[in-house]
Parts: sequence; C-alpha cells; structure tokens
Amino acid sequence: MKDVKRILFVCTGNSCRSIMAEAYLRKRLDEEGIKAEVRSAGTLGLDGMPPTKEALKLLEREGAASGGLESKKLSKDIVEWADMVLVMEPEHKSRALELSPEAGSKVRYLGEFNPERSDIVIPDPIGRPLAFYRASFRLIKQSSEGLIKWIKE
Repeated sequence: MKDVKRILFVCTGNSCRSIMAEAYLRKRLDEEGIKAEVRSAGTLGLDGMPPTKEALKLLEREGAASGGLESKKLSKDIVEWADMVLVMEPEHKSRALELSPEAGSKVRYLGEFNPERSDIVIPDPIGRPLAFYRASFRLIKQSSEGLIKWIKE
C-alpha cells in the first residue's frame, strides 16, 4: 500500500468539483479501511462559502457526508501539508506549483487515475445544469476509484 496520508483536491472555486471529490473519497477510504486525511481548496476560492446546491444533491444521493464542507482558498501551507495534490485542470497545477515549486512530484491530475478516461481534465460544472454536474461527478468517482486501487497497490 502507498504511504499517502494527506490528500488535497484542487479546483477553481472549491464549491463543486474538489468538494465532491473530498466528500466522496473520504466516504470510500472509510469503507475501504484506509486511513488518510482529505481536504480541498480552490485557486480562486473564497474561504467559507458553501458547496453548490447541485454538488450537495449529488453527494446526498451518494451517501457522502457533506456537513461542514466549505470553500478554502489554496495556499502554500495547504499544498505543503499534502502528500498528494490532485488537480482538475492545468491551471490548478500551475497555481499549486507557483505557490510551492518544490511540490512538483506530488501534484497530479485526478483524471490520471480514471481507467476509462479520454482526457485528464475534469470539466467545471459551475453554472451548468444538473446533468453536467452528474457527468463531472461520474469522472470524479471513476478517478477516485482508480486512486484507491493505486493506493492499495
């Protein structure tokens, strides 16, 4: 098993993609008996904003706890805290490395872990219909399952 104890998800606003990834992975790691701390942050996020109603609806359907989730702005401290930083798009990777250039080896795309992927980018559903949220969440779930498999190897 890989020694990954602190996982950070990064997206733009930290109100949908990274929040959904955080809640879903926490649930799945708990189910798998894998001890790890999971957080999320946004490159343009504001501290203390609630997740979007669409994200909350999808997490509720999945049975993933969403209580207490709120946005956090990406900082050098949180990048350095993490053993693994999982981003959704190239801009997120650039920002994480701008904040902490020495973090290069631990910053990866969440989409890299999706065995069914055609692209490593997980599209931003903000402002889009619930169907778009579902599609992004499906990619997050598939990628998270691939991540769990990778951690267990």
